[in-house]
Amino acid sequence: MAHASWDESHSRRVHAMTRLEAILLMGFGGLWCVALLMVDRPLLAGINLALAIFGACLLVLLRRGRLRLATILAVHVAPFAMASCLFDNPPLGVPKATVLFFLPIAAGSYFAFRRDNLYLRIVLPALYLLAFIAFSLLPLAISDPALIVPAEAAHVAAWVNTVSALAALVFTLGLMHADLTDRRGWEYDLGRAIARGEFRLAYQPQVDRIGRLVGAEALLRWHSPRRGNVPPGQFIPLAEETGQIVAIGDWVLRAACAQLARWNTQPATAHLTLSVNISVAQFLQPDFVPNVTDIVTRSGCDVSHLKLELTESMLVENMPDMAERMQALCDIGLVWALDDLGAGYSSLQALGQFPFAQIKLDQSFVRGLPADESSLRIVEAMISLADTLSLTSVAEGVETEEQFRCLMEAGCEAFQGYLFGRPMDIDSFDALIAPAPDAMAGSADGGGTPHER
Repeated sequence: MAHASWDESHSRRVHAMTRLEAILLMGFGGLWCVALLMVDRPLLAGINLALAIFGACLLVLLRRGRLRLATILAVHVAPFAMASCLFDNPPLGVPKATVLFFLPIAAGSYFAFRRDNLYLRIVLPALYLLAFIAFSLLPLAISDPALIVPAEAAHVAAWVNTVSALAALVFTLGLMHADLTDRRGWEYDLGRAIARGEFRLAYQPQVDRIGRLVGAEALLRWHSPRRGNVPPGQFIPLAEETGQIVAIGDWVLRAACAQLARWNTQPATAHLTLSVNISVAQFLQPDFVPNVTDIVTRSGCDVSHLKLELTESMLVENMPDMAERMQALCDIGLVWALDDLGAGYSSLQALGQFPFAQIKLDQSFVRGLPADESSLRIVEAMISLADTLSLTSVAEGVETEEQFRCLMEAGCEAFQGYLFGRPMDIDSFDALIAPAPDAMAGSADGGGTPHER
């Protein structure tokens, strides 16, 4: 049985929380609208009608799969909530209850956007908590009898709002607890996977313009005894967030260097290169350069055949010592490649500041070839850029012969994708070396969806 990743489980809980808020808004907004019209409070009825309509809009967005937009709108219900609090001026002996809704909204905002920007994660929940304190302790309420809830309805409203707000808060805290428990489970399993050696490398072939095998990209795979085969997209984000990606990245580099050293000793594979992805957290480690140098040296591999790949988004940070670290490893013969060119936002000036020897075209552009004229022009421009900067170009996600021919005509030098082979274990990869080089492209498995790392 497949296990959902922590991110997927978190999204389902956020969906449940947002759906509950939408239902509460629709239900209570509609009922109070009718009740307030019966006691001749049209302004209050209008506010509650607006809440009901707002809740209905949230449900429509959720049904259309717009979870993020629905959740952002849900946590910005403050204008309606504050308006309701202003009209919540009960008689003596009856507590204010509408203000209690600020608590589940604050908790829900923090829970839903736990990895988002500072405003959604911290500022917005803090504002709701401040509003809760202000409306609870200060006389912030309208005193005009014609604009407040009648005394006979105030007792009912206090009970209903108190029970509803506390139920929503308990529900939200329950989701947060389940989310935390699930996260701890994933963290524990990741740590155990590192200790027990549950990770494996898969190798995706890279070929040149004549279909000759010239190298591979090492891709991480995890087979968990409890969770089965876990795709990288399910555990890599959590590993990056918790810092476990550093230990995992070191293992990948050691395993890749060991495999490259074995290839170096065999005439049929001595020419092969091997590419390894480097995470931001791994690159930022103070001992990154000496650690990589030590791993490469101990493995005995030909360092000039090892390529370390950085994603384009890392260039946006433009860290002062980034080029210096890269150059230090270039000095020992290591090769740097820029991964997923076109997917990030690096400037040409920034690209020229770093000692890259290779760029990899993002598969989102390759996917549209040759029919998509816009993708074709972008690919041609990026290959021309590589030529101008004296960089080799590699196209990822090549799945069809038409894409292959189109990329060759554009001047691309190397290729990677399902047309030439899916990520495979080392035994399957070694089996590719035996056939004649020109037979490789014809026997490769085409079709499928682009590989997710």
